[in-house]
Amino acid sequence: MSTTITLADRNIKYYVWVRIFAKRVFLPITAIYFIDTAGLTIRDIGLLSAYFSLVQFIAEIPTGYFADRIGRVRSLRVGTLLAAIATTIYVLIHHRVGIYLGVGIEAIAYSFMGGAGEALIHDSLKAKNQTSMYTKIMSKNMSISLIANAILVAFATYTYRLDPRLPFALGTICYLLLLLATSKLKDIYPPKTKPLKLTIPTFTFLTTHKSMLAFGLTFGIISALYTSPNDMLNIALREYGIKTEYLGMIAGLGSILGAILGPLNNSLRRLPANIYALIDSCILLSLYAAAWTGNPYVLASIIVVALSFWRYRRIIYQDYLLRIYPNAYKATLVSTLNNLDQANAIWLPLAITSAIHYLGLSSGFGLMFIFTLLIAPIFYLSTKRFIVKRLN
Repeated sequence: MSTTITLADRNIKYYVWVRIFAKRVFLPITAIYFIDTAGLTIRDIGLLSAYFSLVQFIAEIPTGYFADRIGRVRSLRVGTLLAAIATTIYVLIHHRVGIYLGVGIEAIAYSFMGGAGEALIHDSLKAKNQTSMYTKIMSKNMSISLIANAILVAFATYTYRLDPRLPFALGTICYLLLLLATSKLKDIYPPKTKPLKLTIPTFTFLTTHKSMLAFGLTFGIISALYTSPNDMLNIALREYGIKTEYLGMIAGLGSILGAILGPLNNSLRRLPANIYALIDSCILLSLYAAAWTGNPYVLASIIVVALSFWRYRRIIYQDYLLRIYPNAYKATLVSTLNNLDQANAIWLPLAITSAIHYLGLSSGFGLMFIFTLLIAPIFYLSTKRFIVKRLN
């Protein structure tokens, strides 16, 4: 067996540990920690979320360039070290400036890690002439990591009652274990030594057709509507009566359900894209409707379902799109959709927290439900006219 094949097999074997320890075990209680220890308000949390998305939006292309030029594994290691620095700042510094510093570093960290690991596994499978196994390998890693993450998140969140800093200290430990896991990985192909042209994706491709533009814009909004209220949903659960230490259990159940439902992805991919978009929109609407009710148990149940669904939804949309444009346009299209998602994640947290600030938790989520209800039909129709029409 050649050295390259040996390295490829080792990358595939140890990558599951990267998936496990790269997840933020402290995520469910981050906003609550900032409110409790630094006196931040709901509007401050919205600003932090927007700031995080803005930093990622700016850093995505330069960090991707770094991974291509310097190496996938080095990119993972830089991101891991920055993430460990961010969690250490959360533990040691409890004022506004320190929190913004930590959040900014964390956003850059995940920009370095985002995509580098996936590219490494694709390189490894390419060396083995097994790129057709990519989806199977990644789905298996996702399922295993979701179960492990459920345990870690539940445990980390439970320690909040002992000391609010403990979940972040455990986060630092996980990042150090992630750094150890990367010591087992190695780039299959040497980093590119020739100068690479660093270009920023434009929206020219999307504006070629109105249906394409409508799909791209509404996809970005719908995607951001899933992630933007995360902090507010955790705050709502606590305000509605769920103890802080149980928030990790709710997130963990979402991961476990996602691991169970993962094998169903192939069946969902066979659905017409507009039907999948309808299911997607209904789950999102149910999330805001549940938050509107003010019932903690209804909200917790829907969060579990929405989390499990959200884990895989982007993969399915990309599958639809790559079947339409399998060659020249795929990188442009996928990159542009990612940027649209991030762009909407900058302003939507501000809109959500402003609605909650002026109307209260329940009514604020109700207003966002109405907004989502207005966007969903456009998303459905644009998906039908853009994707379904081209797949038929």
